[in-house]
Amino acid sequence: MKRLFLFLVFCGLSFFSAAQVIQPSISGRQESDFAFEVKTIDEFLERFNNDQYTLIRQHLETRFPGKKISRQELVRTLFNYQEPLWNKDLAAQFVTSVCDTTGEKFLDFYADNWYAQAECLVKYKGVPKKVTVTLQVMVSDRNGAAKWVICGARAPFLDFSRRLDSKKFLNPISHATDFIGLKKAMEDKMFLRNYLTEKFQESHLNKYLAALATGDIVFQQINSITYHFLSIENWLFTVKEYVRPGRNSGWLIQSLTKRNGKEKEEYKKNVLFCD
Repeated sequence: MKRLFLFLVFCGLSFFSAAQVIQPSISGRQESDFAFEVKTIDEFLERFNNDQYTLIRQHLETRFPGKKISRQELVRTLFNYQEPLWNKDLAAQFVTSVCDTTGEKFLDFYADNWYAQAECLVKYKGVPKKVTVTLQVMVSDRNGAAKWVICGARAPFLDFSRRLDSKKFLNPISHATDFIGLKKAMEDKMFLRNYLTEKFQESHLNKYLAALATGDIVFQQINSITYHFLSIENWLFTVKEYVRPGRNSGWLIQSLTKRNGKEKEEYKKNVLFCD
């Protein structure tokens, strides 16, 4: 049973070397696996923030009375250790940075700089398509209530920005005819991009919502969710759910990079599709 605690020590000594864990009884193993599994994103936040009432802390303190469990050890249990491409030094630097007692860094559920990205299946005019929808938490200025809101979307099948034809344009003397050619341009659905400014940026979210309103798009289901955390200064990481047996399962850190403020803004635009 003592090897259960050594799992945390193993995480502290090496992020990626294999660990041999002596298995307890079936019932004990199931209980331990359940305690280590990060079952919800809320539990991820609690463990990252070193909440004193997290299930894993209660489990370990019950089994090993008097044994001090550090925040660093808990944060290390939040990585997906089956990912073969981890930068060990970067991961260790991240843990040290967020757990530094002179300036600890925490995750705030009500912050506006973390996002949920849902990969969704829809039907567009009866044909199965994939849409990426980005959501974030918004707190109302009026009553302080929080809610998830859609802030971006990506639906490539609605994109018409690359449909260009140099022969299609509004004549430079269109004003002389009171823009009589505008009607024809607006009916040219396949090549609308030809009549727009070069700086025009499409909003997939607007087109997606419009297609929902007309019934051209019918929502089917969510296939997967990825959480993107941009709230820790100079860091950006993503969290996905790993459904598998064992302790290293549930909502775990999938990727980790260093990003400054400008790079995060580009990330929000290019990856999260939020302007």
